[in-house]
Amino acid sequence: MSGGFELGTQTGAQVDTPNPGNQDLSALLQRVHANVVANDELASQYVCNDRTHTVTLGKSGKKIRDFTAKFEFAVIDGLPYIHKVEENGVPLSARKMAAEQKHQDSLSPFRRGVDFVFDLRDGNPRDSVYSALPICCLATLFENRVLRHEQINGRDNLVIESVPNNNAKLSSPEERTALDWMETTWIDAEDMIPTRYDVELLNDKSFLLKGSTERREFFRLEDSSDRTAHQPQAVWLESYKEDRSNMKFFGRLQFQTFEDASYNFKKFTAKMRVLPDSVEPITIGSVSQRPQ
Repeated sequence: MSGGFELGTQTGAQVDTPNPGNQDLSALLQRVHANVVANDELASQYVCNDRTHTVTLGKSGKKIRDFTAKFEFAVIDGLPYIHKVEENGVPLSARKMAAEQKHQDSLSPFRRGVDFVFDLRDGNPRDSVYSALPICCLATLFENRVLRHEQINGRDNLVIESVPNNNAKLSSPEERTALDWMETTWIDAEDMIPTRYDVELLNDKSFLLKGSTERREFFRLEDSSDRTAHQPQAVWLESYKEDRSNMKFFGRLQFQTFEDASYNFKKFTAKMRVLPDSVEPITIGSVSQRPQ
C-alpha cells in the first residue's frame, strides 16, 4: 500500500503476550499511530452521508426523545463540515437548515484535533464537551497489553487493552482529556491500522457521568483512481459509531444512545477554472495585460 503507510506482517501473538511477533508493543503502537496520521490525511479526501438515530430515556426508563437525522459530511481545510438536511425523514425547511448550519459551523473550530464531541445544542459551543480519545497516544500515555487475536471480515486483528498511565507526561490539553478514557483497540495485523475501538469514560465530565461508552468501526476501501500507482491505495473509513451516555441535567439522570452510520463515500475533488468573461484586465505601468 502506498500513501505513507507502514505495513506490518501478520503477527503470531497469543493472549496476554506482551511482545507480539517478537516486536516491542510500544514500537508497534508507534507504527500504528504513524499509520493513523497518514490514513487521516487520506480519509479527509472523502465525503459521505451520515444517518443518525438518537434515543433518550429518563431514570425510570420512559422514552423522552427519539429521532433520526441525515447529514452530509466533509473535511474542508482541516475542519469538519457537517450539513444537516433531514430530521425524522422530513427535509429541513430553508429557515431551519440555516439555523442548524449556523450551529454546526460554530462547533467546527472546536472539533479540530479532538475525537469526541458531546454537543449541548442550546448552549454556547465553548460549553460543549470536547475530548481526544486514547487512540491519539496509546504508545505514550497508556499502559497496554495484548488480549487476543480476532477475525473481522476475514482479516486478522490484534486486540489490545489500554488503560491510563498515571505517570504519563502530558504535552497538550488534548492529551489530558484522552487520559479520562480506557480503550480496547482492534488493529488490522496486515495494515497496522485500527479497524475498531471501544472506549469507556473513567472520569466524570460536565454533563457526562462515569461509565459512558463509545464504539467506532472502520472499513477498508481500495482507491484505484491514481493510475500511476502500482497497486490500489487502501484507506480505512469510519462506517459506524455508537455512543451510550449517562447524563445529568439539573439533577435529573438521563440515558442516551446515539448511533451514526456513514455511507455513500465519494472522493472529494475540487476543480476550478477561470471563465474568460470574468477576468478583468491587469494594468502594469502603461501596458494593459489580460491573463491568457
